[in-house]
Amino acid sequence: MKYKEFLEYMENNLPGYRIFMKKALDYQRKKNAGRPAAKRWNDAQLQKAAYEMWKRAMEPLYNNLRSTIKSDLLLRWDAYIAEHEILESVTEGIQEMDFSDDVA
Repeated sequence: MKYKEFLEYMENNLPGYRIFMKKALDYQRKKNAGRPAAKRWNDAQLQKAAYEMWKRAMEPLYNNLRSTIKSDLLLRWDAYIAEHEILESVTEGIQEMDFSDDVA
């Protein structure tokens, strides 16, 4: 499975995807509020920045899974993800995430 396919798979199957995107967009909006008025981003830029956060967050997971699964077949990825409860674990981690600047 290629990275782009993995992202689509996660977006379509991960219960925590919407939670992540809401948290990331809220974070980007707070960050945007601190910018000077002339340099504030529009909604499309905020959405893009939140999606970039999503892509960066999923990259290490993809790399770990790819090195373990060693196949491009969706069936193998799907079986491994289900067997090891990856979607559940990732969703649980997302629920605990905090994007605030105060958290190190």
